[in-house]
Amino acid sequence: MNRRIPFFLLLLLAATASAQPTTRSYARAVRAQRLPQKAGATRQLSVVPNVDHVFPYFLVSSAWNTTLYLTNLEDREIKVYCEFVNANGEELPLQFNFSADEKDVTAYTESIIPAFATASFHTVSTAATSTTGWSYCSTDPKTDRFSGYAVVKNTASNGALREFITSLQPDEEPVFSVPFTDAASGRTALVLVNNSLEEESKLAVFAIDSDGNPAGSGTITLKPSNLRTVVLNEAFKDLTSGTIRVVHVEGTKYVGGMALRTNASGYTAFPSLTAKEAPPAPPEE
Repeated sequence: MNRRIPFFLLLLLAATASAQPTTRSYARAVRAQRLPQKAGATRQLSVVPNVDHVFPYFLVSSAWNTTLYLTNLEDREIKVYCEFVNANGEELPLQFNFSADEKDVTAYTESIIPAFATASFHTVSTAATSTTGWSYCSTDPKTDRFSGYAVVKNTASNGALREFITSLQPDEEPVFSVPFTDAASGRTALVLVNNSLEEESKLAVFAIDSDGNPAGSGTITLKPSNLRTVVLNEAFKDLTSGTIRVVHVEGTKYVGGMALRTNASGYTAFPSLTAKEAPPAPPEE
């Protein structure tokens, strides 16, 4: 009997037969060129370039390691470049599992990912104290589509494992909200990142209680490439639960963030929530 193989299965088989994902050291900053390039001759002009580029928070030490998962959403091989930055905005050289030894560190990586495949690599460290950082990832050309997750894992002295997961976030999110839940049973930190190379950003932070009433406010100025964490239990001591709203005031709009809740059960990451714009209407025929 002659059975035809569906087209999508052919694509999957082709991806399976291709080379495995490869990640290695690289030597360039991927934020230097932000403007999307024109679609290639074989691409439809209606393809929307990626807007999610930022892993807003990770930790590295002997007790903490971070694994990046980068998934190719195209039907052909792509290259994804990531740069790693510390909380003060400086490049952050790290050892990864593809490194030859502990002296082989890099702040920039290149992942070559076959069609529909996922590349993964993780940090390696023997440091007793933890280092906080964030990462910016992009393709070349920027019209190549991908996405991913960062898994941040802690190994306690008794061997217990706890982890939290963040997804790739937009690099420009000038207005967003995050939940602030049950202050009595845990601590929630607001994580803010300015991923601009040169401009600082001034942000207003508003607390809103569960009934929708104002519960406090403040302002934060983020220097270029800086990461800031604000413990909401301390910043808004009278708020037991509610919503935190972050609004760009002036400076660069290349900002974003998330909330990280910690309690006896472990860690929970809350990605930022943004009111999305409606897609443009199709052209009239």
